[in-house]
Amino acid sequence: MAILKDGRVAVGYRFEGVETESITGSEFDALGAAFYRSTRTLPVGTVIQRFDTYYTERHRTPKGVKERTDAPFTQQQHRHMQERPVLHHAAYLFLSFGPEKQPRTNAANTLWAKLGLPNLKDPFADIERLVERAERAADEFTQSISLGRLTLTRLTADELEGLYFQYFNLDFGRTPSALNRQVQPDVSFVGIGEKKANILTMIGQPSVIYNTGPGRTGVEGPFVSTLALDLQVPHVLVTSFLIEDTEKVIGELEFEQKVNRNLDFLMTHENKIKMLELEDYIDGLRTDNKSLMSVNLSLLVWHVDDKAREGLIQRGIAAFRTMGGADVFVETMDTTNLFFALAPGNGYQNYRWLLMSGDNAACYLNCATNYRTANQGELLADRYGNPVLVNLFNTDLNNQNSVVVGPTGSGKSFTMGYFMLQRYETGRRQIIIDVGGTYLSLMTALGGRYYQYDPQQPIKFNPFGIQRDGVGHYVPDGDKINFLSTLLAIIWKGYKRPVRQAERSVLVRLIPMYYQWYNAQIDRDADNPPTPVPSLVGFYDFLYQYLKDNEGTEELTRWNKAFDFAEFFTCLEPFVVGHYRDVLDATDNEDISAFPLVCFDMARIKDNELLKAVVTMLITELSLDVIRRYPKDVKYLYMDEAWSMLSEGMGDFVEMMYRTIRKNNGSMCIITQGVKEIEDSAVGPVIVANADTKIILNHQDTKQLDRVAAVLGFTKHELDKMRSIRVAKSWREIFIRQGEYGKIFRLEAAPNIYPLLTSKPAEREHLRDLTKSYGGNIAFAVRQFNEDKAEGLI
Repeated sequence: MAILKDGRVAVGYRFEGVETESITGSEFDALGAAFYRSTRTLPVGTVIQRFDTYYTERHRTPKGVKERTDAPFTQQQHRHMQERPVLHHAAYLFLSFGPEKQPRTNAANTLWAKLGLPNLKDPFADIERLVERAERAADEFTQSISLGRLTLTRLTADELEGLYFQYFNLDFGRTPSALNRQVQPDVSFVGIGEKKANILTMIGQPSVIYNTGPGRTGVEGPFVSTLALDLQVPHVLVTSFLIEDTEKVIGELEFEQKVNRNLDFLMTHENKIKMLELEDYIDGLRTDNKSLMSVNLSLLVWHVDDKAREGLIQRGIAAFRTMGGADVFVETMDTTNLFFALAPGNGYQNYRWLLMSGDNAACYLNCATNYRTANQGELLADRYGNPVLVNLFNTDLNNQNSVVVGPTGSGKSFTMGYFMLQRYETGRRQIIIDVGGTYLSLMTALGGRYYQYDPQQPIKFNPFGIQRDGVGHYVPDGDKINFLSTLLAIIWKGYKRPVRQAERSVLVRLIPMYYQWYNAQIDRDADNPPTPVPSLVGFYDFLYQYLKDNEGTEELTRWNKAFDFAEFFTCLEPFVVGHYRDVLDATDNEDISAFPLVCFDMARIKDNELLKAVVTMLITELSLDVIRRYPKDVKYLYMDEAWSMLSEGMGDFVEMMYRTIRKNNGSMCIITQGVKEIEDSAVGPVIVANADTKIILNHQDTKQLDRVAAVLGFTKHELDKMRSIRVAKSWREIFIRQGEYGKIFRLEAAPNIYPLLTSKPAEREHLRDLTKSYGGNIAFAVRQFNEDKAEGLI
């Protein structure tokens, strides 16, 4: 507790607010109402002082990143932000209590004005009782405030002393150990050592007051946002609330009203209007049983350079006027006096007060703060450009899956490539299914495995291949049977024709029967298996022989009524003896488990609906086999151009992937241009329900966002944030919702990273040509790329 020289005592708390743009206007209203209710528990003469410090520090590459030789691109991204001034925010709340009949202060009787003069009486005569009363009142206030997402933590003696050292040195980036700057009064500022400080005071309220107001991004924030985070320069914002004796003040107002009424014949028309307004005001206070407070709102700015300081003053004036047109006064002769009056806990020494009702006063409470950074994750920035870590693999959520929605040109591939790069360098395993070669440059730079499917030289798969059990048998589990039944259904029916339940039931029976038959054959003659390993060819031969051997049986007669075996065989033949035989006839699958970063590019078969569906399923199943082999590693599976894979025949498989990946410490991400593909798909509800992370990119046609909100379940507040997304030349904003909370982040890639992520055809091809000319050294190619771009050659 601070004991002040005038006999007052102050209790200080660290004030943890809500992250900026995180709550709605109605929630701000609720916070304001809760604050107003809590003030009514405090005795007359109490001062509540909200003390916000905003200070800059230079961004530094974290030690762990700096020491990693295997993370060159992450280091480059941090170096790109190195030395960038980051505006930090620390907030405090003080309650100060004084003697019951303490006189009001003015410019002549403040502590600063009386500095060095002896007190006529001992101000600490009854200090023990005051301390006891203050503790009770402060405890009741903190218990009654009930602000939910706001927290108050009592400052320790060391923390309180440290805050005073910070304030009187105007040095908030560290905690000085002493008061090492001299206070030097001046007619137009106060000198704090080499720093010159000015105070701007609100002397007239806005015409209309609300709990919220649109910040500079257009999203609702605290009414004082323009003086808080939106003012991106070092400053201190002090808001003081003095609890008035409401009955006494109303009595004085009524006496003034009575005098004015008796002098009615001398009044001007303007004064008569003011008298009527005063009558309405008093009636409103009586009717609604409102309490009264006096409020002081002061802004402190400083700089060592006079020209720069004048610029800060002008920005401060503009910030006040943006706040509903509030009147502001730049202090001159009283600056030093008020500098001391603004000190933590010393708010009663202020004498620049505006009287208002308690509910109006609550609108000036600033309860928003910066985004809180995670301990790990992807490096992004907040809406002001301050670097933050965002953990997109948050294990506190129900799942780590995601959906990314962004129209053409919004930067989907750029955004995802940015995440992939950082995840690769932190040891995450990633598998990408792409259409169009978007990630080729990134794969080349990182040394990832890149497969571009070519029908002339296909990647060979064996979808029936599984590991043997302890006795040498092949026994498929439920996931494998489900996968094979879906694959066979796709070969048979394609996209358009759905597989009936009876048909799927027959497939689910036939697949394990084939493995049982195969195991029996190798038990009988291990040196002469039907095929080297279970395969599609072997399944085809088994089924043909089974139908022949069991013709006329009751079971087969029943199956023939539900299943068209002739059509099924005809559709399988291209993959058994025809044009696509090499696709599914590998003795062993290619092992990709040694590669933590793998990309499959489906561009060359994107127009072949059947082959695309089959190969996509094979790749995803192969990927899942790899994923299951590394249960402790964090894994990501991305499906770009996702709508081309979400056919009815794949619905069960997509649902299975979501389930399997979550169980194996993995994340699935579907990347799409719009929600229509998800909305029209039978598995759309599964995707939405099992993706706790949703990433929305810039939509130039904001009307599309209404549909996005309807399909993905965004609120009006979140929709407002998505509509506020901005794009600049060197950065773009994205909306990320994790669980119940959504935020806007800024993505700004370093110059040496940008060429690896760009999806612009001309830039992408230019980098590929340069890479060839430098013998495959993409680092050299990137340097030349940036030089060419600076000279306008791209």
